[in-house]
Amino acid sequence: MTRLWVIILHWNKYEDTRDCVRLLLQNRIENAQTQLLVIDNGSSQQACNQLRQDFRDKIELLRTDRNLGCAGGNNLGIQHALAQGADLILLLNNDTTMSADFLSNFVNAAERHPEADIFGCKIFYQQRPDRLWFAGGSINAWLGNTSHFGFNQPDNPKFQKEREVSFITGCAMLIRAAVFSKIGLLDESLFLYYEDVDFCQRAQRAGVKLLFTPQAALQHKVGAGVGQNLTPAYLYYQTRNRYRVLQRGRSFAFRGWLLMLHLTVYCGFRMLYVASCGGSDRWRQMQAIWQGCRDSFATGANRHPAVVR
Repeated sequence: MTRLWVIILHWNKYEDTRDCVRLLLQNRIENAQTQLLVIDNGSSQQACNQLRQDFRDKIELLRTDRNLGCAGGNNLGIQHALAQGADLILLLNNDTTMSADFLSNFVNAAERHPEADIFGCKIFYQQRPDRLWFAGGSINAWLGNTSHFGFNQPDNPKFQKEREVSFITGCAMLIRAAVFSKIGLLDESLFLYYEDVDFCQRAQRAGVKLLFTPQAALQHKVGAGVGQNLTPAYLYYQTRNRYRVLQRGRSFAFRGWLLMLHLTVYCGFRMLYVASCGGSDRWRQMQAIWQGCRDSFATGANRHPAVVR
């Protein structure tokens, strides 16, 4: 029987994690043994205690003494699941909700396609459940970005087909255990954002097939993990990690092209946009973009400047 471990990263969003776990516990899979693992990523002791009290022996709970970032927190869970003999590992955002057949549809897709090793599902906005957020994705190195198929579109038949893709969002990524022995864990130096892009790049270069499976679907509170859009933390890590990840494995000339895009479009234009919005926090936002730009190729590894805290 397939051993499925579902890893949910929790950081100070108790209600989101509680609701997600409750819905997952309603899922039943006939052909898999399922274990839910919540990683409390340095959040308050009160929230951790509340989760432990609410679910007791229904979940496994590991707590870190500090925020390890998205990659570090998930890696802790991945290593634990692998040590326990996991066959499939699902990395799942805590701000997601799903129906009772979500896990079975996801696992069945993996069993139907032994040639693939990483799977993504269909994701809708929770605030607008008639609109897609993700229906597979791609990494476009020439434009220096990633894209979501179906983004902000209503669902339709063209998004009902299974297909090979180059990017699966870390919001809900189902991974065969063998992948980690082939390409390693998530890159913890990225801390937040683009760790899924880096993982997908490494997987493809190692010959791993990524598959979008529309039979499994969930809803996502987009942006809940960082509080709101365009926070200094979001701007810093998005700016810093975009160039750092997408230039990996590229030629010197191609890295130069990406650097030009990075400095003009993703740093310069974004800074102008933030300044033009005139928000009360715009100076911290602009500082975050500048520091992220600098740390893209200077002193960024494992650095978390005060502006993002």
